[in-house]
Amino acid sequence: MNEKVEIEVFRRRLTIEMEGLNPLEINALAQKVHDRMMEISEQNNKIADSSKLAILAALHFAAELQQARDARSTEQAALERKVEELSLSLRASLSHVPKK
Repeated sequence: MNEKVEIEVFRRRLTIEMEGLNPLEINALAQKVHDRMMEISEQNNKIADSSKLAILAALHFAAELQQARDARSTEQAALERKVEELSLSLRASLSHVPKK
């Protein structure tokens, strides 16, 4: 069962539950969201609406997640190519070994 955790993000208190995360992890994530909202707020003095800031923060996190997924996909494809190259090299080497 998930534990309810009270957090504060951008001067708003919430009590939440998040599956698979402990209270320390939830608080760390809440702090990251708060920090990102503060950063956006400082860069865009015109935005006072916390809902808009929250949406912008969510979009920033979503973009970071997409970039990480894309990078992982690229790395995975490179690893698969390397494994295939090594496999072909090994097969070629083994085909030249005399049979006993």
